[in-house]
Amino acid sequence: MLSLHTKICDMLGIEYPIFAFNHCRDVTTAVSNAGGVGVLGVSGMSFDDKSVEVEWLRKNTDNPFGLDLLLPQANPDMATHEDLMSKIPRENMEYMATLRKELGIPDDYVPPFRLGGLGLGIGGTIASQEKEEDAICHYKPAVLACALGANAVIVEKCHKAEIKVLSLAGTVRHAIRQAKMGVDIIVAVGTEAGGHTGRIGTMVLVPAVVDAVKPIPVLAAGGIADGRGVAAALALGAAGVWTGTIWLTAHENPVEDYVKDWVLHATEEDAVITRAYTGKTGRVLRNKFTEYWEKPSAPKPLPAPYQSLYLPLPFSAFSDEDDRTWEKLGLQDWVSTPAGQVVALLKQRKSARTILHDMVAQAIEVLG
Repeated sequence: MLSLHTKICDMLGIEYPIFAFNHCRDVTTAVSNAGGVGVLGVSGMSFDDKSVEVEWLRKNTDNPFGLDLLLPQANPDMATHEDLMSKIPRENMEYMATLRKELGIPDDYVPPFRLGGLGLGIGGTIASQEKEEDAICHYKPAVLACALGANAVIVEKCHKAEIKVLSLAGTVRHAIRQAKMGVDIIVAVGTEAGGHTGRIGTMVLVPAVVDAVKPIPVLAAGGIADGRGVAAALALGAAGVWTGTIWLTAHENPVEDYVKDWVLHATEEDAVITRAYTGKTGRVLRNKFTEYWEKPSAPKPLPAPYQSLYLPLPFSAFSDEDDRTWEKLGLQDWVSTPAGQVVALLKQRKSARTILHDMVAQAIEVLG
């Protein structure tokens, strides 16, 4: 009988080579329990919060799961929040101050995602990253996913802790560099993908990366949300898939219903690339904030980690369930969610288990 068993399955002891990146522990465990690999994004969480999440995951699944960190290597070696804030140009600060005034956002309001990670912005500093890496090795997930690339130090640390290292890459050049560092799995991320993404399409990037990094297994990412995408990825030489956007629609995901409605009613043209949130290219659902940064009067977004430090609104509509300041102010149209062009294929809500099993069934049918 035809199955989806690949090299990745043997490597991790899983049933299906389908990875589900998300920010919800319930989705993470549901996918792992259903035979895939749930991967929880933990960047921006305090160390205590990470510990709580990992403890919960271990109590709710005996199967492999992963944690995902942002480790941009161009960030400063060491700095305080005040040091980083002092580098932000006056023009940028004034642009956001004007927006605060226009929207009635209190001057002392700090979006929750800026408070996490010691308030050092996306990826923090190299020094804070090292602390995060040590914490991950203490938690011992099956996989550490490095969304902006790994580094030789974290690869060595994880291998000593018997953790597989997965690195996302948006170009062949980037993939080769990660392969030389000794990562165990490489994700070829096509430009269609949500969140931080590059300029190369999935259909071109995946086979090119597969050829360039053999025998390291490759996962395909970008534009995959059903079995047809899984079958196509395997046909291109990938050993599995990395998915993200589709899990926003899962019943287990606690995001507000109107956020799920945004995703389900969006078209491929609504998933736009912007540097407005982190300074790096990221694909999100278009909203008034992304449009505000497209105005001719807008300053140039700053590189990471600076851009995320001075924004008056959160990166996503579900960044912190305990802080709904933007919602109380009626600013739903000014927040968004990272999402890929695959939103065009998403039409209904399902449980995470059903999403995974439907994906598997359709892939087997197509391959058969």
